[in-house]
Amino acid sequence: MKKTSNLKNAVAYLAATGIVFAVLAAAYYFQKKNRESVTHARMLMGTLVEVTLIDGDRNGFDHAAQKAFAEIKRLEAIFSSYMPESDATRVSEAAGKTPVKVSPEFIEALKTALKVSELSDGAFDPTVGALGKLWGYSGEKRLVPSKEEIKKILPLVDYKKAAVDEKNSTVFLKTKGMTINLGGVAKGYIVSKAVEVLKKNGVTEGIIKAGGDMVAFRTSAATKDPFKIGIQHPREKGKLLGVAHVTNGAVSTSGDYERFFMIEGKRLHHILDPKTGFPADKSMSVTIIGPDATEADALSTAIFVMGPEAGMELIEKLDGYEGVIVDAEGRVKTSKGFKGEINY
Repeated sequence: MKKTSNLKNAVAYLAATGIVFAVLAAAYYFQKKNRESVTHARMLMGTLVEVTLIDGDRNGFDHAAQKAFAEIKRLEAIFSSYMPESDATRVSEAAGKTPVKVSPEFIEALKTALKVSELSDGAFDPTVGALGKLWGYSGEKRLVPSKEEIKKILPLVDYKKAAVDEKNSTVFLKTKGMTINLGGVAKGYIVSKAVEVLKKNGVTEGIIKAGGDMVAFRTSAATKDPFKIGIQHPREKGKLLGVAHVTNGAVSTSGDYERFFMIEGKRLHHILDPKTGFPADKSMSVTIIGPDATEADALSTAIFVMGPEAGMELIEKLDGYEGVIVDAEGRVKTSKGFKGEINY
């Protein structure tokens, strides 16, 4: 358990752990109100998950945090493509053969994924898993597939061939060899469900962060001051690009700076363009702020792939969503309703 009561301690902790998002809002707020937060941290979903508890039934904070971690672990077992009994694995193994009975949570998240696929004209695609296998989901192979290998795989990436039957609770991939991967929505979805657990257990104000996905919430009327969420600079490690002001909602960032490798001076990362089969190259990072963590998670990936012009056009069409895009040359674009400060 890690306790933070002022900005200096929070920043030191974040720097030591190399976290992408700085939870500056909480620290600043506590300093002003002379209150102390409690942050529990645990490795889950392949990343450091932090549950920061701010207000509510303080005697029940530890219990609430453990309940939230238990929910995250339960949902990870449903979505993880690395677990043999997960819904994702079973659906992929049955591709082209038969529909697979899945959990309501899997269907809910997949429906959001498919919605964003439609909105982005396929820039986000939950069936990109076959390409992910070819490259290595995290770039761990450090090899560049040939154009011939990618051309062979591309027909297996098509979100329109993912059939959801809500009545029978099944998902069917229509072509053998297709692979579903909900990594682009799962963290956002899981974090949002963990927040629901905190609220049910007496927490009225808090933050949950997992990798590039975060939800900040406040159900009490103690203050109207927004949380101030730091946005990592995509090329200067440990430095902030700026700060987003969030009262209640999700913040999700997709970037080319966390999981990548260099070959002949070219940065190759894990965010693949479903249409070309190669790493998307129009952006350095995209941060999305909005009311729904699952959608924000998918949108940050979709807009990263789409690039700054088409991506910002999409953001401006979506009610309740704002964004910050750093293009391939390092130029920063913010949506019209973005609240916060940009340092570059």
